[in-house]
Amino acid sequence: MKLKSLFFVIIGLFFSENIAFSQNYYGIKNEEFGKSRVQTKRFEWKTIKSNNFEFNFYRGGEELAKKAARKAEEEHGRITDILGYTPFSVMKIYIYTSPEDKRQSNIGLVSSMELDGKVLNLSKARIQIAYQKNDSLFQKELIKEISTLFVYDMLYGGSLKEAVQSQLLLMVPDWYIKGIAAYIAENNNNHKFSEFRNRIDVLQNQKLSSLKDADAELVGQSIWNYIALKYGKENISNILNLTRIIRNEQSSITSTLGVSFNKFLREWKSFYVNPVVNEKTIEAQIKPTESSNETIVTNESVEKLNPGEIDTENYVFDLKNIEKYKSERKFTDNQSTAVVSNKDSGLEKSTDRIKLSQVKAYKNYFVSNGSTYDILIDPIRRFGIGSRLIFNDLLENNILTFSGYLRPSTPLFKNFDYTINYGNYTKKLDFIFEYKKRSINIESIDESNIYLFRALKMFLTEENPYLLRRLISQNFSTAGVYPINQNLKASIAVNLLKTTDIEYDIFDLSKNRSNLNQYYLNPKFDLVYDKTKLSDSKGFELGTKGILSYEKVKNIGDNRFNFNKLNIDIRHYQPIVKGLVGAGRINYGRSSGNSPKFTFIGGAENWINRSIYFAETLIPGKEGDMRDILFYNFAGNLRGFDFARLYGHNHLLTNLELRAYMSEYFPRSSMSSSLLRSLQLVLFTDIGTAWNGSAGPFSKQNSLNTILLGDDKSPFFAEVTNFKNPFLAGFGAGIRTTILGVLVKVDYAIGREDKEYNSPKFYISVGKDF
Repeated sequence: MKLKSLFFVIIGLFFSENIAFSQNYYGIKNEEFGKSRVQTKRFEWKTIKSNNFEFNFYRGGEELAKKAARKAEEEHGRITDILGYTPFSVMKIYIYTSPEDKRQSNIGLVSSMELDGKVLNLSKARIQIAYQKNDSLFQKELIKEISTLFVYDMLYGGSLKEAVQSQLLLMVPDWYIKGIAAYIAENNNNHKFSEFRNRIDVLQNQKLSSLKDADAELVGQSIWNYIALKYGKENISNILNLTRIIRNEQSSITSTLGVSFNKFLREWKSFYVNPVVNEKTIEAQIKPTESSNETIVTNESVEKLNPGEIDTENYVFDLKNIEKYKSERKFTDNQSTAVVSNKDSGLEKSTDRIKLSQVKAYKNYFVSNGSTYDILIDPIRRFGIGSRLIFNDLLENNILTFSGYLRPSTPLFKNFDYTINYGNYTKKLDFIFEYKKRSINIESIDESNIYLFRALKMFLTEENPYLLRRLISQNFSTAGVYPINQNLKASIAVNLLKTTDIEYDIFDLSKNRSNLNQYYLNPKFDLVYDKTKLSDSKGFELGTKGILSYEKVKNIGDNRFNFNKLNIDIRHYQPIVKGLVGAGRINYGRSSGNSPKFTFIGGAENWINRSIYFAETLIPGKEGDMRDILFYNFAGNLRGFDFARLYGHNHLLTNLELRAYMSEYFPRSSMSSSLLRSLQLVLFTDIGTAWNGSAGPFSKQNSLNTILLGDDKSPFFAEVTNFKNPFLAGFGAGIRTTILGVLVKVDYAIGREDKEYNSPKFYISVGKDF
C-alpha cells in the first residue's frame, strides 16, 4: 500500500462511523429497508413558549399544551434541585392529542430518538408525548421524559471534548437513568413501596446491571428513593455529578455515601424487604397501613397519627395564605402573557405566576443532523473514504442528504461517487428526488481487476497491459413511495441514466477518441417489508424484512442495450436464547433482455486481504461492453472461496449465521471498552451459485460447468462441459468487534466444491453483516 493510502486509512479509522449508501457497490448491508410512517391527516403546528420549554401543538391541542407548559414549569425547579443541574438550552416538546396521531410523526426517521450513550445536543433534542385521556398519566410521562433528557444532557452533554470522553468512557446501566427519571416523575414514591418490595423480591437473583426496561425502571426508582430517604435528596445530585466526572456509577455512590457498593445494595434490599428498619440514622420509618397492604413513610414525630390525619399541633398558619386560599381563582390573558394562579393551593410560590408566550405559527427550522465518515472497500476501486451529511427540518418531513465516496489515489478526482437526495414525507405519498454520479478510472488490466473483464471476454496481454479508460454513470430519479402500513411500502421510480466510456492516452492526446455515450429510461418498482425491531440492548435486529425489486432498463435509441433486473432479498433474525441469534438471508437475482448484466459471488464483502479467482477460460456468450462494469452486481458473502469465483446473469445465494453477542452476557456498565461491548462470535454457512440463461443452475450455461478454451477467432477453440455440482458451500467461524470506531470482522472458512474441500481461507473485512 502506498504511503498516501496508508495515511487516509488512519484518518478514516479515527473518524469513521457506520453509513448507508444507495449504490449497490457498497454491499448488501446497505440495502434500504426501513419502516414507514403512515400519514392520514395533516398537522398545522403552532408554538407557545415558557421560560424553559417550547411546546408545539396542532388543532385541538392548545389547552393541552398550556396545561403541559404550566406543569413543566411548576416542576422545573424541583427537577433541577434534585439533579443539581440546569440545562442552558430550551427543550422542544411536541404534544399529540392521541397515540394514533403520534404514530404518524416522522420524527426519528433520520435522527434516532434513542438515548444510547451518544453525544446529545439538547437544542436539537425533541420530546414527543401523546395524551391518553388521563391527565395524571400524561403529566407523569411528561415529567419523566423531561427528567430523562436533563439527566442524559448532564452526563453526555457539555463541551465537545467532554461529550466525546463521556461517549467513549461512560456507560451507565439502564436502572440508573430510567430510575432517576421515574423517581422524579412520581410525586410520592413511598406509595409504591409494596410494588418496590415485590419486584425486588422477584428479581433478587438477577444482577442489578443486567435489568432491562420496566424492571430496570422500577428497581432504579426504588434505589433513588432509598438514597433520598436515608441519605438525603442532596446526595442524589452529588452522585450524578460525580458520575459525570469519574464515569463510574458504583464508585460515585461509594464515594458520596461513604459505604461500599455491595453493602449499599444489601442495605437497600433490607430497607424494602424488611418493613421496619432499626438504624437510628433513618429518620423516616416504613410502616404498613391498617386498612390495606400498602405502606407509608412516617416520621417519629407523627408515628401516632392514623393514615390520612395531619399533625397541626406544631404547624404555624400564615393568615395571608389562608386569605389567598379562600379567594377566587383569577385568570388574566393579554396579548403575550397568561398569568395562572396555583389552582390547588393558591399559596404564594415562585411557580404561581407562569408566563406563556402568545401562540405563534410554528417555525420548522432546517438543522444539520451531523456528518459521518466511514471506510469503504469498493469491489472495483478498492479502498476509499465514505462520507454523509444530512439536513432535515425538526419534524423530519423534509430530508436533504449529501453522500460520497472518494478513493485517495492519483488522479484524485477520477474515482468517486456522490449523491444528492431530497425526500418529502409530509403527506401519505412520499416523494424522493435523487441525483447520483459515479466515476471509475481504469489504467490497466492486472491480476487485481482481471475478473472485471473475464465476463466481457477481455484478457491481460503482456504487450499492452494499459487500458486508460474512464467509465461514468449519471442518474437522476424521481420516486413516489406509498406506505401501505408501518411495515409495508411500495415505490415506483423513474430514472434517467447516462453512461459514458472515455478512452484517453496520457502520452498522445491526438489518439484520444470521442466519448461513447448511452442514454437509458429506467422505470423501477420496489415492494419493501420490514417488521424488525432492535433488541433490548439496542445491539441487533430481531424479526423479518425483505425487498422485491424489478426494473426495466430501456436504451434510448438502440434496443440492443435493453435489459431487465429482478431482485428478491429476504432476511430473518430469530432469537434462540439470551445473546444468541440465528440470522438467515436468501437472495435471488436475474438479469434478462438483449444485454443482461452480470452478478459476481465468492469471497467476502469489504474484504481487505482479498484474493481474486484467476482463470484463463471464458464462458459462452457474446463479447460485452466496457460500460457493463457500471451495472455489475455483487450479491454478498460466499466465504471459503476467492473473490468473484462465479459470475452469471442469474444467482442464488443463502447465508446462515449463528451470532453470539457477548454484551448480552455481561453488564454493559462493566464493559467500558467499545471493543468489548461490540464483541461478537459467529458460526456461518454460505451456499450459492451463478449461471447464464433461463435453464437453471444445472444447465450447461454455468461458469462452473461450461468453459471455452481459446476463442472463436483461434484455430484451437473448444467448448468443454463438465457436470460438477453448481452450488458452492462455505463453512467457518468468525469474530467481530469495533476498533477505533470501525467494525472489524475476522473469518476463517473452508469451501466445498463438487464434494471436495478447498484449503482454508482467512478473511479480514470491515462493516456490518447483513
